Amino acid sequence: MNPLPILRTSAFSAEVIDNSARGIHPAGLNGLASLVPTGRKQGIIGPGRAGLNYEIIALTGMPPFSGTAVSPFEPRAEPMRIESADASRVVLVQPETSHSQTSARIEFRAQEPHYIHQHVELVFHRRFTPPGVPMQFHSLWANYINAPPDIHIYLKRDLGEGGELEGWIGLAKLDHGPADWHIRPLPADRELSPAEHLAAMQTGRPEVFGYGPVPPTDPLTLGREPLPGPLPFYYGLWHDLLFLMMFKQPEQFRFAYSPNGGHHAQPWNPAWDYVLFEGDVQLGRTYAWDLCLAVKPYAGRRDVLAEVGKFLGA
Repeated sequence: MNPLPILRTSAFSAEVIDNSARGIHPAGLNGLASLVPTGRKQGIIGPGRAGLNYEIIALTGMPPFSGTAVSPFEPRAEPMRIESADASRVVLVQPETSHSQTSARIEFRAQEPHYIHQHVELVFHRRFTPPGVPMQFHSLWANYINAPPDIHIYLKRDLGEGGELEGWIGLAKLDHGPADWHIRPLPADRELSPAEHLAAMQTGRPEVFGYGPVPPTDPLTLGREPLPGPLPFYYGLWHDLLFLMMFKQPEQFRFAYSPNGGHHAQPWNPAWDYVLFEGDVQLGRTYAWDLCLAVKPYAGRRDVLAEVGKFLGA
């Protein structure tokens, strides 16, 4: 068996996999099979799980998935291959799929000192709405995190409002699916250590966001999240390390999350996810999205904003 391609920087090493099974890694998960910080024995990605993982696709008017041969996780279920790989770049390709008839090209690129860039290109080959009716697209991509002491996600609700330490929140759900969100503010008078983040999330009464009625056929709860608008970034904390996701086209990304990665018996693998979104896709056109994952020692929210500004060109 050929070894998996590995992307390396001075901060981490990351194995990249297609949908095939390898050792403890099951079939049907793609992207980062591992993400191991330099000098650490454990990896950030949960064992047998994946990061930057192409999971679900939904298009307006597309018939529901049914039976056992095809699942809502079509991108995970259908063939995918590694097209090319070297020390700094790996490309995955998925030919046109059988149900949504979508093809994908996914590039992972390592950059010093602590970045992995992901460039996603999708082409849609079948229309499921009549002429003149928009065909909205969204696709869930997952990061299954390995037993973080703090399962919350953190972000600044409005980058343009208030000072650098103002307007930050931490949020998490208590269960998978359309469960209530619990949202709390972070202190605005000082920087916080990772332990102080978690303490802030255990203090006071949270703001609670409920989904309301959710159609049982919805593959995602997009539009019913507490943050339905553009998503420039979010971060989580893996012990003392920053796990920072940044999105080049914020208006085309949304936030998604599960406290247990969809497995009720596995509360130690929260899913810190993101959704690609487009309001009306056209056939034959290549749609592209860009994001960047930074993994580094946590150095405060001002440092997070500096990373985000650098990536977005602000």
